[in-house]
Amino acid sequence: MRCGPRLLFVLLLLCLLALPGLGRLAAWKTGGVSLLYASPGKTEAPSQTAAPLTAEGENSPAAMAAPVVAGYYPWYARLDGYLPGDLPAELLTHLHYAFAGIDETGRVQLENPREDLASFAGLRGLREEFPGLMTLLSIGGWDGSQNFSLAARDEEHRRTFARSAAALMEEQGFDGLDLDWEFPVSGGKEGTLHHPEDGENYLRLLQAVREELDARGKAAGRDYLLTAAVSPGSSFLANVPLAELAEPVDYLFLMGYDQNGPWDALTGRNAPLSAGDGGIKAAVERYLAAGVPREKLVLGTPFYGYLYRLEREIPGQEGLPFASAEPVGYDAITARWLGEGTRRFDPEGEVPWLSGEGWYLSYDDPSSIAAKGRYARDQGLRGAGAWELSQDREGRLLGALWQSLRQYR
Repeated sequence: MRCGPRLLFVLLLLCLLALPGLGRLAAWKTGGVSLLYASPGKTEAPSQTAAPLTAEGENSPAAMAAPVVAGYYPWYARLDGYLPGDLPAELLTHLHYAFAGIDETGRVQLENPREDLASFAGLRGLREEFPGLMTLLSIGGWDGSQNFSLAARDEEHRRTFARSAAALMEEQGFDGLDLDWEFPVSGGKEGTLHHPEDGENYLRLLQAVREELDARGKAAGRDYLLTAAVSPGSSFLANVPLAELAEPVDYLFLMGYDQNGPWDALTGRNAPLSAGDGGIKAAVERYLAAGVPREKLVLGTPFYGYLYRLEREIPGQEGLPFASAEPVGYDAITARWLGEGTRRFDPEGEVPWLSGEGWYLSYDDPSSIAAKGRYARDQGLRGAGAWELSQDREGRLLGALWQSLRQYR
């Protein structure tokens, strides 16, 4: 049968209209780009245009924005030759530089100026190469939280903190600030100042920083980000007003690790997804139950594990007494310990562990990191992130996290 020009035009138009639907169908059928999460090889970087998914449907707040994939880059990585230009920035949406400190007046300061300033220059170069990457200056951390209580105690100190932090942020070309107070009211490194009103003062400090950032953003014709790292620990939850804490920030980075570690009497898993009240799922549920919106929660994952030297060994058993323990990064785990021990997998916690003669190692690999990313995605959280990037220099864990957040269900 012969087709006239008008009929040919109509048929061509119908084919063009059908193509987007066919593309979506093909993507749904194949599950997007497939990654072998258990592979020790380097993960191929997926396209940054991959579609975000959540369990709450196309109209949920988290579905309307690409998921956050955040990572911390520590100041000391430069000392070991891992520079900002080495970062797999194509697998990140938000990059946190760790850490600036706080002096005795409540003013934010650089604690390692030579390394910090050199890294800041590298981060600015990285931003030019990846314009969509957001960089944040993180303040505090385990070693730098001693004076947070002082900085938050009254309006004058809060103003000093906010102005000095925002000025440093603008001067060095960051897109926002991240507060990592470890910890208000109680806990943290020896020598950390505490006060019974730290929890309420933390909220006031975040509000003061938010106001300062908004004022500077209005003057600059842009928006600045504010985030905060928060603990899954029961004492932290009891000491701070969680729901209110989420209001002035763009997201809370939930540190989903250190569920067990060197401070315990027995070996345990660093970041199990499910393990009763000690699992990551239970921590997320407590935050949601406290009123923290899903779209304000980013689930942090560990790119390290804990190596325990056992006092006595029972092959294939966990929960054993140990003489010492230390953190070990994922690159070191794959380079040495993976080949020296027996790998086992905890189906409840969805995490692997290794054991050898006289030692036990709890860690995460690409499969368990992907499980955490899928959990964050299926719960409709804002995204997921990692502490810290220099422990996974080939991007094997980060690639698994990126893909698990973005692949089709």
